[in-house]
Amino acid sequence: MSHITKHLFSLFALSVLLITALPSHAASISLNSTAENGSDLFTGELLETSCAKVGVVMYHGRGSTPTGPVVEEIRTSLNRAGYTTLSIDNPIPLDGQILFSSYVTDSDVGGDDYVFPETYARMRTAINHLQTLGVEEVVVAGFSLGSRLATAHVARGQMDELPILGLIGVGMYGTSIDPLNISATIDEVSVPVLDLYGDADTNAANTAAARLAAYNTGAGLDYTQTEFICIGGLNCHQLEGLKGDDSMMLEVNVNAWMQAVAPASLVSGCTPPGAVLPVTPPPAATPSSGSGALNVYLTLLFLLLLPVLRAGLFDS
Repeated sequence: MSHITKHLFSLFALSVLLITALPSHAASISLNSTAENGSDLFTGELLETSCAKVGVVMYHGRGSTPTGPVVEEIRTSLNRAGYTTLSIDNPIPLDGQILFSSYVTDSDVGGDDYVFPETYARMRTAINHLQTLGVEEVVVAGFSLGSRLATAHVARGQMDELPILGLIGVGMYGTSIDPLNISATIDEVSVPVLDLYGDADTNAANTAAARLAAYNTGAGLDYTQTEFICIGGLNCHQLEGLKGDDSMMLEVNVNAWMQAVAPASLVSGCTPPGAVLPVTPPPAATPSSGSGALNVYLTLLFLLLLPVLRAGLFDS
């Protein structure tokens, strides 16, 4: 391919992207779980794609935030791919501690039993909020502790909210007690699952077979499990060095799975703000009248191409 042809192709692709890109809106929001039998206000980070049919709601890792490691990469990459994403705060045990032992105590016999009922209420609240934005179907995701919460919700927390098409878990652990132990809840999950983990993430790697075996004992038929080879010296649990760009392993695997299970699409009949729609000329139009929008577009495209044409014609 010649120098000028490469530039022409790049500019053509760019022009297509400029026409078809959907408007996106970012916002920090506050939600209240009481309507779903919860008891708390909680916050979330929303990335809304206009007219997106599919939304993704996710829980983050222990002691982190809705923009913390892994969830930040997933929510932003999927938003760029045409999904509306909402990353929400995890419930914290009533003792106010984020130690894993506090989550165990809360969930154990005689504990407060606050975290998981509140987990389910928050997820239902978040999904209902996406429905008010026009979303019709959802995927639930989680990283680390968030994957424990997300799995338990898909298994036991659903009521009358929008249909859940799939579950994404990164750094899933089949350890601890039910319902913290994913191997004890995932057999109740019937939707497709994407299970991603690093080879040196010991608890995830050592329980990978148990998670898969547990899922296969239930009604589920589609379990995708991928082990990444981590980079020495970096945080394997957080997949450091394997994320941060749409060409990286985490984003590539998540996006490919999403397009297979819950393809990005527009709500029927919805027109994104600022979208360029086909122009139907009036019946009496003459060749000299033309389309003003088309003329403007062709003029702009010519101005973009002009430097390239000059370079191709005059560069030695």
